[in-house]
Parts: sequence; structure tokens; C-alpha cells
Amino acid sequence: MVPVFMRFAWLLLVGVLLPSAGCYQTMEQRWQAIDAQMQQEIGIKTKEHYFSEWGRPARREKLANGGEIIIWEQKAYGGAQGWRKTLTFSPDGVLREFSRTYWPQDR
Repeated sequence: MVPVFMRFAWLLLVGVLLPSAGCYQTMEQRWQAIDAQMQQEIGIKTKEHYFSEWGRPARREKLANGGEIIIWEQKAYGGAQGWRKTLTFSPDGVLREFSRTYWPQDR
């Protein structure tokens, strides 16, 4: 029979290691997870949600149909690394389309 403290130690170890298993993903795998999440938010989340989550955008452009394209950017190391998220919203402010770029990409 395994002592109680050994069972507790095992559960504690699993509880600490299991959540960190995703931390060893490549940059591309992390971006793919973000892409999957964003695809689920199409037709649901509004631009106000992204303003509160991501802050002030880098650029905004009105569309002829009354919608809007909003771009958020992050640059580091003098522009050597960064990302750009481009979101298109319908006239009522709901997310319609998402695209992203990042640099440098994994080699």
C-alpha cells in the first residue's frame, strides 16, 4: 500500500507538470492555437471586446459597407520580431474575418 503522502506528492507533481506541457510548443503551434480560437470568435465577439483585451489599435479603416478593418501590431527588437493581427468587423461591430502575420517565423 502506498503511503498517503506519496499519493499526495504524485498528484501534486502531475498537477504542476500537466498544465505546463503546452509551454514547449513552437511559435507556429502557438499561432495555430490563436488562429483556431479566433475562428471560433467569428460572428460572436465585437470590436469593443478586442479594444478591452488588446488596447488601442495601430490602424483603423472604414469600409464602404459601414464595417471596419482594425489592425493591432506589436514590434520588438527594432522591428526584427513582431506580429500584426488584422480584424474585419461587420457594420454592427461583430468580428467577420481574422488574419495575422508574425516575424521572424520559425525555421
